[in-house]
Amino acid sequence: MPEQETLFAELLHQESSPVPGQAAAGKKGGKSGLKRRKKAKREVEDYYALLEINQDAAAAEIKRGYLQKIRQYPPENYPVEFEQIRKAYETLRDAELRKEYDIVRQYGESIQDLMEEAVGGKGITAQSVKLLERAVKIDPSHVRARLALAYAYISRGNDIAFQGHFYELMRQAEPDKRLEIKATKIMQLLRVGRTTAAFDELQKVTAAQPDAIKKIWPVYINVYGAACREDELLAELEAAVKAIEIPEPADAELYSAWIQAVNAFDEGGRKADRVLSTAKKWLKNFTNTADLVHISKIFLKKYEKCREETDYYGAKIFIDLAGMADRKNPDLRQYAQEIQTIVQILREVDRIFEDERLFPGIIIEVLRWVGDEFHVLEDELEEMSYWLPPEFHEEMLDMDEAYAAGILLLKKRYPVIYRHYQQRWEALFKEKTAGLNREERRSLRL
Repeated sequence: MPEQETLFAELLHQESSPVPGQAAAGKKGGKSGLKRRKKAKREVEDYYALLEINQDAAAAEIKRGYLQKIRQYPPENYPVEFEQIRKAYETLRDAELRKEYDIVRQYGESIQDLMEEAVGGKGITAQSVKLLERAVKIDPSHVRARLALAYAYISRGNDIAFQGHFYELMRQAEPDKRLEIKATKIMQLLRVGRTTAAFDELQKVTAAQPDAIKKIWPVYINVYGAACREDELLAELEAAVKAIEIPEPADAELYSAWIQAVNAFDEGGRKADRVLSTAKKWLKNFTNTADLVHISKIFLKKYEKCREETDYYGAKIFIDLAGMADRKNPDLRQYAQEIQTIVQILREVDRIFEDERLFPGIIIEVLRWVGDEFHVLEDELEEMSYWLPPEFHEEMLDMDEAYAAGILLLKKRYPVIYRHYQQRWEALFKEKTAGLNREERRSLRL
């Protein structure tokens, strides 16, 4: 599936809205005016009738109906009936669940049903647009449905409709959520190849909200990277840091953006040390414990995000800064030790690729073990497996002496990888040396 259609599928299936809370707001869906598809209507139990309340019942009435019913059907005597009553109450007492229930009850399908059918298996089609239009018609305030429809439009070249739906999203969104909507718009433009338009939109965001980069730095990195203007972003961030006159804990967000940009664009690592050094000097401005703990929490969140995205080098920088801010926190020390080991392993892996003396079977084992544990190196393993002939893979399994020699070499040259998987290496070494003759063992100095 093309990249833009893959993103479309991900957008339709994401569980949470980019603007939390908005999905449950708005007016009740009326008649859509769209032609119904021939589709079996979903059977829905009438929760209002079950609790003997009106369809417009307020929260107090719902609770009163529930209490009356469970007195009539206590769980010890009526377990099945009680479970039905409880489910009805849990649905109707929650505004968002109730709204979804009402939509299914009225239309025979949910917004999620329409969105899942829209993505289908054929990518973004005219039928996809019709289904999403129906979803938005039923529930005009459903953010994910409108975002998906906007993306479908821009993917199919309908710029006017795309702009119109983002105008409506901005109109509906709470003020503190509008930046997220703008960020989503920019990323949709970027993912359909509208790099110049995405860059222009981002410049408008920056002009209106100069500190936006602190909150949506991934968007800046993606857009500037796609536009081949990485150096401009790095220069702008460095200038913003230098412009700080009175250090404040909130500046940690700006430093985080700078660190992430350098981590993304500075492949040689030439600027990383300077960024880290500058951040450490900035930290020395704070002596108040509350400020330092606050700063530490900001960096800790960045560390957790990097860990989640398997960006271990970025995670190491952030956990080191978090530990410097809150030196008494034992958890931070433990996290720092863990990430230090991971980074050392990955650095040794980088060296392994250049080591012509190391047996390929050992390299493959390293890639598998490290990849499985830390969810990295998938591409490297696939590439290495591709370049090695299939028959060689089978032959390697019987090359016991080469395996054993490779393990000994690994132990000497790559001690962190060896120690981290020591039990596995020892077991593999024992297995590979068990059948060696005297001469082969002597060559290994056993």
